[in-house]
Parts: sequence; C-alpha cells; structure tokens
Amino acid sequence: MATDALSAYAASTAATTATSTAKTKTNAMDMDDFLKLMVAQLQNQDMYNSTDNSEFMAQMAQYSMVQSLTELTEQSKTAYSVSLIGKDVTLKEAGTDGSQNIIMGKIDGVSLYNGETKIIVNGNSYDMSDILTVSQSE
Repeated sequence: MATDALSAYAASTAATTATSTAKTKTNAMDMDDFLKLMVAQLQNQDMYNSTDNSEFMAQMAQYSMVQSLTELTEQSKTAYSVSLIGKDVTLKEAGTDGSQNIIMGKIDGVSLYNGETKIIVNGNSYDMSDILTVSQSE
C-alpha cells in the first residue's frame, strides 16, 4: 500500500535528519517536511472517508514545481552576481543617521556564503538590492 512506502520514507528521512548536524533551521518547508505532513495526514485520516490519492499527487507536483522555481531563481541570482565582477557600480548605503550614502566602485568579487549573495566593492560587502547602476568598466 502507498502509506507503507511513505511511512518507510518518513522513517528513513527522520533518521537522516537526526544524524545531520549541518542542516540550518529556517521557517521554510522543504520536501521532507511536506512528506512528513502528508504521512501524518494519511495515518490519521478517517478510514470511511479517505482522501483521494490524486489530490496528494497534485499537491506533491505543485510543491515540487515551487521548489524547482525557487532553486532556479537562486541559481539565476548567483549567475547574475558573478557576471557583474569587474563592472563599475553605484550603490546606496544607509548611514547611521538614516541618510543615504552613494558609493561608487568596481565589483571585485561575490560572496555566496550561507546562501546569501553579496557583492564586494572596495573591500566591503553589499547586498544585491543596494545596487543603483551598473556600467561596463573602461
């Protein structure tokens, strides 16, 4: 039965998650969380009024699509930031008094640490959202 396979998957996922110490905790659900919820729903459903399997398959397909689009967005953001290396940029930076400071310089590199994409200009790290203009270096 389908619930046996899902229960086995949930058990193996729980064991893998328990032994993994590198996983960072976020507020976003991942596929493992989604499958755990689905297994719990299957285990606790009313046996006289069971849920249609096609609904679960549709939900899994939708979740998989959203997850793939999220990964594609992150890869595009990374590729875009790397393509900016060597270009001149104008950035905005919030001052300590709330004023906006304008910084101009050449993008020396990109930091992809901990899932955050930041550009490095004049030895300092800035968010991609701080970019005002980008131009070709001469």
